[in-house]
Amino acid sequence: MNGPTTGNEASVWPFDIGIVGTGIVGTHQLTREAEEVIQRSKHTFVVASGYGITEYIENLCPRVTDLSYLYEPGLNRLPTYHRMAAEVVSAALVDTPVCLAVYGHPWVYCYPTTLINRAARQLGLHVEVFAGVSAFDTLLVDLGTDIAHGGIQMYEATDLLLRQRPIQSDVTCVIWQPTVVGDPTCPTGPYASRQFEPLRDYLLRFYPHDHEVKLVTSKNHPLIRSSVVSLKVSDLATQLAGVPGVGTLYVPPVTERSVKDSELLDVMVSTGARDEA
Repeated sequence: MNGPTTGNEASVWPFDIGIVGTGIVGTHQLTREAEEVIQRSKHTFVVASGYGITEYIENLCPRVTDLSYLYEPGLNRLPTYHRMAAEVVSAALVDTPVCLAVYGHPWVYCYPTTLINRAARQLGLHVEVFAGVSAFDTLLVDLGTDIAHGGIQMYEATDLLLRQRPIQSDVTCVIWQPTVVGDPTCPTGPYASRQFEPLRDYLLRFYPHDHEVKLVTSKNHPLIRSSVVSLKVSDLATQLAGVPGVGTLYVPPVTERSVKDSELLDVMVSTGARDEA
């Protein structure tokens, strides 16, 4: 539904359901495209914790519903996501277009987007998803780094443990949702250190005890600064204990992999020398 245009697909406008990302820093990262989608919609559903988002959207759309009330502390998050998706799809079946405005980017750890797309295919509804600023984008800014050198690997913390994902220690690794690892519920409070011991022990298979990593929590208000906390892998469990359930773990490489294709390197170097000449 959102792949390359073949000539037989519906155009972006009009849509039955538009899904937009509101970014991380409240209204400051709400794109003009997202605003247009919201303005074109008759009903906008909001799942966003950014500063002033809901109030701002109320000025753009005649009807706004905050779906955050569906979260149930201490209970599994999955049924909540299903109810959120059901609310949006049900509204679209009654009167379109409608919009779902979510925190960050709609395709970055936002399961309602997947659920809405699946249901829409069965019901003949036209869904369009529009990009937003994700926590990965702000993480790069918070760290002042570029992924071009050496590439990057990304895993979700719980999935990393469940599937025993392999980690290349010579490539930067980003681990999502480390502060809620192993918990499928909506947390009611901070965790004890034992919650994070499996993640610590797994990372120690690939990294030295004293390898320094960073826990990055991007700001969600324009007047504050992001939090970047450095810690050693061996101290991960104790350092994450009591931390609020937000943040992304940035693990820099231990070493740099050597060049294996020397012939390609020679070609690139010689080509560059000719260009300069």
